[in-house]
Amino acid sequence: MTRRDPGRTRKKLLDAAAQLFAAHGFHGTTAREIAERGGVNLAAGHYHFGSKKDLYLEVLRAQFARIQATMAARGALPPSDVKRLSRAEARTTLRNRVQVMLDLLLGPPIGLHGTLMQREMTDPSEALPVIVDEFVAPQMDELCRLIRCLAPQLDAETVDRCARSIVAQVVFYRFCMPVALRILGWKRYPEGFARDMAEHITAFSLGGLAAVRPRRRLRAPR
Repeated sequence: MTRRDPGRTRKKLLDAAAQLFAAHGFHGTTAREIAERGGVNLAAGHYHFGSKKDLYLEVLRAQFARIQATMAARGALPPSDVKRLSRAEARTTLRNRVQVMLDLLLGPPIGLHGTLMQREMTDPSEALPVIVDEFVAPQMDELCRLIRCLAPQLDAETVDRCARSIVAQVVFYRFCMPVALRILGWKRYPEGFARDMAEHITAFSLGGLAAVRPRRRLRAPR
């Protein structure tokens, strides 16, 4: 009689789910398809993860953990007390952070995280609030801390706007990839593209931080 390995079954389900969610999105993937791709029975999914949403979040949390580990290894995480950073160190951290984001989104190979997030942004699932709370908001908080170090004259609202502008520059090259490649006349991004764009986005953003001025807070629409 063959002994079952719960860890192996769990990994099979996570690997199968990651590939299918990336290919078809949360709404376009069924629990039965995940079980079939993983070579396990349907009940195993319910036993190990509960609902499809719970399995989806496990896939995303694994990706988030890898991203944080990569950020830490490549000097892209600001310390808890950014006042310890010199301006040059803060600039290097921002540049490293932008390049890690571009490397993960553009590859090669194109990271699974980028594909999963693009699916989520175009067809949001019921897991979106958790994704924002556990990943997007902490990432934005880290970026805002770096910006406050680089531009201490800015108020909190303007820092938030600047953080969103920096992220927008990065995700453009992933989420608008077909358009960007067509405009550039390329079939794919060439080697070194992420490195060069990281330097450009950092320099452009530092110029923006020096030029921008606080503006009045907008009211949320009723």
